[in-house]
Amino acid sequence: MAASTTSARTGHEINANDSLSVFARNTTKPSSHDMKDPLNILSFSFLLLIITATLVGNSLVILAFKRNAKIRTKTNYFVVSLAVADILVALVSMPIWAAYLMAGVEFNQGLLKIWTFMDILCGVASIINLTAISIERYFCISYPLHYHTTMTSRKAITTIIIIWIFSIIMSSLKIILWTWPPPNYELMIVISCFFIPLIIMCVTYRFIFKVARYQARQIALMINGNVQNFLLASEMRAAKTLAVVMGAFVISWGPFFIINMVWGFCTSCITIEAVVVTKWMHYTNSLFNPIVYACMNKEFRKAFCNILFGRKRCCRTLRGGRGDLSTDQTDLSLAANMKD
Repeated sequence: MAASTTSARTGHEINANDSLSVFARNTTKPSSHDMKDPLNILSFSFLLLIITATLVGNSLVILAFKRNAKIRTKTNYFVVSLAVADILVALVSMPIWAAYLMAGVEFNQGLLKIWTFMDILCGVASIINLTAISIERYFCISYPLHYHTTMTSRKAITTIIIIWIFSIIMSSLKIILWTWPPPNYELMIVISCFFIPLIIMCVTYRFIFKVARYQARQIALMINGNVQNFLLASEMRAAKTLAVVMGAFVISWGPFFIINMVWGFCTSCITIEAVVVTKWMHYTNSLFNPIVYACMNKEFRKAFCNILFGRKRCCRTLRGGRGDLSTDQTDLSLAANMKD
Protein backbone atom coordinates (compact mmCIF):
# COMPACT_ATOMS: atom_id res chain seq x y z
CA MET A 1 0.00 0.00 0.00
CA ALA A 2 2.48 2.67 0.92
CA ALA A 3 5.66 2.00 -0.73
CA SER A 4 9.07 0.89 -1.49
CA THR A 5 10.16 2.68 -4.64
CA THR A 6 11.32 0.64 -7.58
CA SER A 7 11.52 1.20 -11.30
CA ALA A 8 8.12 2.41 -12.44
CA ARG A 9 6.06 0.58 -14.96
CA THR A 10 4.18 3.06 -17.13
CA GLY A 11 4.57 5.66 -14.40
CA HIS A 12 3.37 3.41 -11.58
CA GLU A 13 3.47 -0.21 -10.42
CA ILE A 14 2.15 -2.57 -7.79
CA ASN A 15 5.00 -3.75 -5.58
CA ALA A 16 5.64 -4.96 -2.04
CA ASN A 17 9.23 -5.93 -1.60
CA ASP A 18 8.78 -8.84 -4.02
CA SER A 19 5.79 -10.24 -2.12
CA LEU A 20 2.45 -8.48 -2.14
CA SER A 21 0.08 -9.30 0.70
CA VAL A 22 -3.55 -9.80 -0.03
CA PHE A 23 -4.68 -7.24 2.50
CA ALA A 24 -1.72 -4.87 2.36
CA ARG A 25 -1.50 -3.67 -1.19
CA ASN A 26 1.73 -1.76 -1.66
CA THR A 27 1.74 0.64 -4.55
CA THR A 28 4.69 2.69 -5.62
CA LYS A 29 3.87 6.29 -6.15
CA PRO A 30 4.15 7.87 -9.59
CA SER A 31 7.26 9.82 -10.49
CA SER A 32 5.46 13.01 -9.45
CA HIS A 33 2.93 12.36 -6.70
CA ASP A 34 0.37 15.09 -7.36
CA MET A 35 -1.70 15.97 -4.31
CA LYS A 36 -4.13 17.76 -6.64
CA ASP A 37 -4.74 14.63 -8.68
CA PRO A 38 -8.55 14.23 -8.84
CA LEU A 39 -8.27 10.49 -8.14
CA ASN A 40 -6.21 11.12 -5.00
CA ILE A 41 -8.51 13.89 -3.77
CA LEU A 42 -11.60 11.74 -4.39
CA SER A 43 -9.97 8.76 -2.69
CA PHE A 44 -8.96 10.79 0.35
CA SER A 45 -12.40 12.41 0.71
CA PHE A 46 -14.15 9.09 0.35
CA LEU A 47 -11.88 7.42 2.89
CA LEU A 48 -12.34 10.28 5.36
CA LEU A 49 -16.09 9.80 5.14
CA ILE A 50 -15.75 6.04 5.56
CA ILE A 51 -13.41 6.40 8.54
CA THR A 52 -15.81 8.72 10.37
CA ALA A 53 -18.91 6.63 9.63
CA THR A 54 -17.13 3.38 10.51
CA LEU A 55 -15.95 4.68 13.88
CA VAL A 56 -19.37 6.08 14.76
CA GLY A 57 -21.34 3.02 13.60
CA ASN A 58 -19.18 0.38 15.23
CA SER A 59 -18.74 2.40 18.43
CA LEU A 60 -22.53 2.56 18.70
CA VAL A 61 -22.69 -1.23 18.35
CA ILE A 62 -20.26 -1.75 21.24
CA LEU A 63 -21.92 0.90 23.41
CA ALA A 64 -25.39 -0.56 22.77
CA PHE A 65 -24.13 -4.04 23.66
CA LYS A 66 -22.67 -2.73 26.90
CA ARG A 67 -25.76 -0.76 27.97
CA ASN A 68 -28.62 -3.02 26.88
CA ALA A 69 -29.00 -6.46 28.48
CA LYS A 70 -31.42 -7.59 25.75
CA ILE A 71 -28.67 -7.18 23.17
CA ARG A 72 -26.14 -9.32 25.02
CA THR A 73 -27.00 -12.53 23.14
CA LYS A 74 -24.55 -15.16 21.93
CA THR A 75 -24.79 -13.91 18.37
CA ASN A 76 -24.02 -10.36 19.38
CA TYR A 77 -20.76 -11.41 21.02
CA PHE A 78 -19.63 -12.07 17.45
CA VAL A 79 -21.16 -8.81 16.25
CA VAL A 80 -19.15 -6.92 18.88
CA SER A 81 -15.98 -8.79 17.89
CA LEU A 82 -16.72 -7.79 14.29
CA ALA A 83 -17.17 -4.18 15.40
CA VAL A 84 -13.77 -4.23 17.18
CA ALA A 85 -12.09 -5.49 14.00
CA ASP A 86 -13.79 -2.78 11.95
CA ILE A 87 -12.78 -0.06 14.40
CA LEU A 88 -9.16 -1.21 14.12
CA VAL A 89 -9.48 -0.98 10.33
CA ALA A 90 -10.68 2.63 10.68
CA LEU A 91 -7.99 3.56 13.21
CA VAL A 92 -4.98 1.84 11.62
CA SER A 93 -5.47 0.72 8.03
CA MET A 94 -7.55 3.52 6.53
CA PRO A 95 -5.53 6.51 7.89
CA ILE A 96 -2.25 5.13 6.53
CA TRP A 97 -3.87 4.45 3.17
CA ALA A 98 -5.27 8.00 3.16
CA ALA A 99 -1.84 9.44 4.05
CA TYR A 100 -0.27 7.60 1.16
CA LEU A 101 -2.93 8.72 -1.32
CA MET A 102 -2.60 12.40 -0.51
CA ALA A 103 1.04 12.81 0.51
CA GLY A 104 2.79 9.78 -0.90
CA VAL A 105 4.12 8.97 2.55
CA GLU A 106 6.79 6.31 2.35
CA PHE A 107 7.69 3.83 5.08
CA ASN A 108 10.80 1.88 5.82
CA GLN A 109 10.50 -1.87 5.79
CA GLY A 110 9.91 -2.11 9.54
CA LEU A 111 6.93 0.25 9.54
CA LEU A 112 5.63 -1.31 6.34
CA LYS A 113 5.64 -4.75 7.99
CA ILE A 114 3.82 -3.43 11.05
CA TRP A 115 1.13 -1.85 8.92
CA THR A 116 0.88 -4.96 6.76
CA PHE A 117 0.46 -7.12 9.85
CA MET A 118 -2.35 -4.92 11.21
CA ASP A 119 -4.13 -4.64 7.88
CA ILE A 120 -4.21 -8.40 7.37
CA LEU A 121 -5.15 -9.00 11.01
CA CYS A 122 -8.16 -6.68 10.86
CA GLY A 123 -9.31 -7.94 7.46
CA VAL A 124 -9.11 -11.62 8.34
CA ALA A 125 -10.77 -11.08 11.74
CA SER A 126 -13.63 -9.20 10.07
CA ILE A 127 -14.25 -11.94 7.49
CA ILE A 128 -13.99 -14.85 9.93
CA ASN A 129 -16.34 -13.11 12.37
CA LEU A 130 -18.87 -12.77 9.55
CA THR A 131 -18.50 -16.48 8.87
CA ALA A 132 -18.88 -17.33 12.56
CA ILE A 133 -22.14 -15.36 12.69
CA SER A 134 -23.58 -17.41 9.83
CA ILE A 135 -22.49 -20.71 11.44
CA GLU A 136 -23.90 -19.71 14.84
CA ARG A 137 -27.25 -18.83 13.25
CA TYR A 138 -27.23 -22.11 11.36
CA PHE A 139 -26.85 -24.17 14.54
CA CYS A 140 -29.43 -22.07 16.36
CA ILE A 141 -32.01 -22.80 13.67
CA SER A 142 -30.96 -26.40 12.99
CA TYR A 143 -30.88 -27.51 16.63
CA PRO A 144 -33.17 -25.12 18.52
CA LEU A 145 -33.81 -27.55 21.39
CA HIS A 146 -30.14 -28.09 22.15
CA TYR A 147 -28.78 -24.70 21.15
CA HIS A 148 -29.34 -22.91 24.45
CA THR A 149 -27.66 -25.61 26.50
CA THR A 150 -24.71 -26.20 24.16
CA MET A 151 -23.98 -22.65 23.01
CA THR A 152 -23.02 -20.70 26.12
CA SER A 153 -21.47 -17.28 26.50
CA ARG A 154 -18.18 -18.90 27.50
CA LYS A 155 -18.14 -20.97 24.30
CA ALA A 156 -18.93 -17.88 22.24
CA ILE A 157 -16.03 -15.98 23.84
CA THR A 158 -13.72 -18.99 23.34
CA THR A 159 -14.68 -19.11 19.66
CA ILE A 160 -13.95 -15.39 19.31
CA ILE A 161 -10.52 -15.88 20.89
CA ILE A 162 -9.83 -18.67 18.37
CA ILE A 163 -10.90 -16.35 15.54
CA TRP A 164 -8.42 -13.69 16.62
CA ILE A 165 -5.64 -16.26 17.11
CA PHE A 166 -6.26 -17.51 13.57
CA SER A 167 -6.16 -13.93 12.30
CA ILE A 168 -2.86 -13.30 14.10
CA ILE A 169 -1.41 -16.48 12.57
CA MET A 170 -2.45 -15.48 9.04
CA SER A 171 -1.01 -11.98 9.42
CA SER A 172 2.17 -13.31 11.04
CA LEU A 173 2.70 -15.69 8.13
CA LYS A 174 2.89 -12.70 5.81
CA ILE A 175 5.73 -11.22 7.86
CA ILE A 176 7.52 -14.56 8.21
CA LEU A 177 7.15 -15.23 4.48
CA TRP A 178 7.87 -11.63 3.49
CA THR A 179 10.16 -12.65 0.63
CA TRP A 180 8.05 -15.60 -0.47
CA PRO A 181 7.40 -15.06 -4.19
CA PRO A 182 3.83 -14.70 -5.47
CA PRO A 183 1.36 -16.28 -5.92
CA ASN A 184 2.05 -18.66 -3.02
CA TYR A 185 0.87 -16.51 -0.11
CA GLU A 186 -1.84 -14.91 -2.26
CA LEU A 187 -3.38 -18.29 -3.12
CA MET A 188 -3.20 -19.47 0.48
CA ILE A 189 -4.96 -16.48 1.98
CA VAL A 190 -7.51 -16.02 -0.83
CA ILE A 191 -8.63 -19.64 -0.47
CA SER A 192 -8.61 -19.76 3.34
CA CYS A 193 -9.96 -16.26 4.03
CA PHE A 194 -12.34 -15.63 1.13
CA PHE A 195 -13.47 -18.64 -0.88
CA ILE A 196 -13.90 -21.02 2.05
CA PRO A 197 -15.78 -18.41 4.17
CA LEU A 198 -17.88 -17.51 1.11
CA ILE A 199 -18.86 -21.15 0.55
CA ILE A 200 -19.70 -21.60 4.24
CA MET A 201 -21.84 -18.46 4.27
CA CYS A 202 -23.67 -19.47 1.09
CA VAL A 203 -24.47 -22.93 2.49
CA THR A 204 -25.56 -21.74 5.93
CA TYR A 205 -27.67 -18.84 4.67
CA ARG A 206 -29.30 -21.02 2.01
CA PHE A 207 -30.38 -23.40 4.76
CA ILE A 208 -31.52 -20.53 6.97
CA PHE A 209 -33.59 -19.14 4.11
CA LYS A 210 -35.26 -22.53 3.60
CA VAL A 211 -36.16 -22.66 7.30
CA ALA A 212 -37.51 -19.10 7.13
CA ARG A 213 -39.73 -20.06 4.18
CA TYR A 214 -41.02 -23.09 6.03
CA GLN A 215 -41.80 -21.05 9.15
CA ALA A 216 -43.56 -18.42 7.04
CA ARG A 217 -45.74 -21.12 5.47
CA GLN A 218 -46.61 -22.55 8.87
CA ILE A 219 -47.58 -19.12 10.19
CA ALA A 220 -49.57 -18.42 7.05
CA LEU A 221 -51.70 -21.50 7.66
CA MET A 222 -52.51 -20.31 11.18
CA ILE A 223 -53.61 -16.74 10.45
CA ASN A 224 -56.74 -15.31 8.94
CA GLY A 225 -56.73 -13.16 5.84
CA ASN A 226 -54.82 -13.34 2.62
CA VAL A 227 -52.40 -16.20 3.18
CA GLN A 228 -50.70 -15.83 -0.19
CA ASN A 229 -49.91 -12.16 0.35
CA PHE A 230 -48.57 -12.83 3.85
CA LEU A 231 -46.43 -15.69 2.59
CA LEU A 232 -45.04 -13.63 -0.28
CA ALA A 233 -44.24 -10.69 2.00
CA SER A 234 -42.49 -12.92 4.55
CA GLU A 235 -40.40 -14.67 1.92
CA MET A 236 -39.50 -11.37 0.30
CA ARG A 237 -38.29 -9.96 3.63
CA ALA A 238 -36.21 -13.07 4.25
CA ALA A 239 -34.76 -12.99 0.75
CA LYS A 240 -33.99 -9.28 1.05
CA THR A 241 -32.16 -9.74 4.32
CA LEU A 242 -29.99 -12.54 2.98
CA ALA A 243 -29.36 -10.62 -0.23
CA VAL A 244 -28.08 -7.66 1.82
CA VAL A 245 -25.90 -9.90 4.01
CA MET A 246 -24.30 -11.81 1.14
CA GLY A 247 -24.32 -8.87 -1.28
CA ALA A 248 -22.42 -6.60 1.12
CA PHE A 249 -19.78 -9.27 1.66
CA VAL A 250 -19.28 -10.24 -1.99
CA ILE A 251 -19.38 -6.70 -3.38
CA SER A 252 -17.00 -5.36 -0.73
CA TRP A 253 -14.41 -8.14 -0.72
CA GLY A 254 -14.85 -9.94 -4.06
CA PRO A 255 -13.08 -7.44 -6.37
CA PHE A 256 -10.20 -7.04 -3.92
CA PHE A 257 -9.48 -10.77 -3.77
CA ILE A 258 -9.89 -11.14 -7.51
CA ILE A 259 -7.37 -8.39 -8.19
CA ASN A 260 -4.97 -10.01 -5.75
CA MET A 261 -5.31 -13.31 -7.57
CA VAL A 262 -4.61 -11.59 -10.87
CA TRP A 263 -1.60 -9.78 -9.41
CA GLY A 264 -0.20 -13.07 -8.12
CA PHE A 265 0.09 -14.37 -11.68
CA CYS A 266 0.53 -11.14 -13.65
CA THR A 267 2.00 -8.16 -11.79
CA SER A 268 1.91 -5.94 -14.87
CA CYS A 269 -1.82 -6.50 -15.38
CA ILE A 270 -2.91 -4.36 -12.40
CA THR A 271 -3.12 -0.58 -12.50
CA ILE A 272 -2.96 1.76 -9.51
CA GLU A 273 -6.53 2.91 -10.29
CA ALA A 274 -7.77 -0.67 -9.90
CA VAL A 275 -5.98 -0.97 -6.57
CA VAL A 276 -7.45 2.30 -5.26
CA VAL A 277 -11.00 1.33 -6.20
CA THR A 278 -10.81 -2.15 -4.70
CA LYS A 279 -9.27 -0.77 -1.50
CA TRP A 280 -12.23 1.61 -1.29
CA MET A 281 -14.61 -1.28 -1.70
CA HIS A 282 -13.16 -3.59 0.92
CA TYR A 283 -12.79 -0.75 3.43
CA THR A 284 -16.49 0.08 3.00
CA ASN A 285 -17.30 -3.38 4.40
CA SER A 286 -16.32 -2.04 7.82
CA LEU A 287 -19.00 0.62 7.33
CA PHE A 288 -21.63 -1.82 6.05
CA ASN A 289 -21.26 -4.32 8.90
CA PRO A 290 -22.93 -2.27 11.66
CA ILE A 291 -25.75 -1.47 9.22
CA VAL A 292 -26.30 -5.05 8.08
CA TYR A 293 -25.72 -6.83 11.39
CA ALA A 294 -27.00 -4.23 13.84
CA CYS A 295 -29.17 -1.48 12.38
CA MET A 296 -31.49 -4.05 10.77
CA ASN A 297 -32.23 -5.44 14.24
CA LYS A 298 -35.03 -3.89 16.25
CA GLU A 299 -33.28 -3.99 19.64
CA PHE A 300 -30.13 -2.42 18.24
CA ARG A 301 -32.17 0.33 16.58
CA LYS A 302 -33.86 1.12 19.88
CA ALA A 303 -30.52 1.18 21.68
CA PHE A 304 -29.00 3.46 19.03
CA CYS A 305 -31.95 5.80 19.32
CA ASN A 306 -31.58 5.93 23.12
CA ILE A 307 -27.86 6.65 22.87
CA LEU A 308 -28.17 9.34 20.19
CA PHE A 309 -31.39 11.10 21.18
CA GLY A 310 -32.15 10.11 24.76
CA ARG A 311 -34.70 7.65 26.07
CA LYS A 312 -37.64 10.08 26.30
CA ARG A 313 -37.30 11.44 22.79
CA CYS A 314 -36.69 7.99 21.41
CA CYS A 315 -39.81 6.62 23.11
CA ARG A 316 -41.89 9.46 21.67
CA THR A 317 -40.52 8.68 18.21
CA LEU A 318 -41.31 4.99 18.55
CA ARG A 319 -44.83 5.72 19.78
CA GLY A 320 -45.29 8.00 16.81
CA GLY A 321 -44.54 5.07 14.54
CA ARG A 322 -41.45 6.57 12.96
CA GLY A 323 -38.78 4.56 14.75
CA ASP A 324 -40.00 0.97 14.57
CA LEU A 325 -39.20 -0.63 11.26
CA SER A 326 -39.90 -4.18 12.34
CA THR A 327 -42.88 -4.47 10.01
CA ASP A 328 -40.72 -3.56 7.04
CA GLN A 329 -37.59 -5.57 7.65
CA THR A 330 -36.58 -8.96 8.89
CA ASP A 331 -35.07 -8.38 12.31
CA LEU A 332 -32.04 -10.41 11.30
CA SER A 333 -33.25 -13.50 13.08
CA LEU A 334 -32.03 -15.08 9.87
CA ALA A 335 -28.51 -13.79 9.96
CA ALA A 336 -27.42 -12.10 13.08
CA ASN A 337 -29.61 -11.59 16.04
CA MET A 338 -32.37 -14.08 16.73
CA LYS A 339 -33.08 -13.62 20.41
CA ASP A 340 -31.38 -16.32 22.40
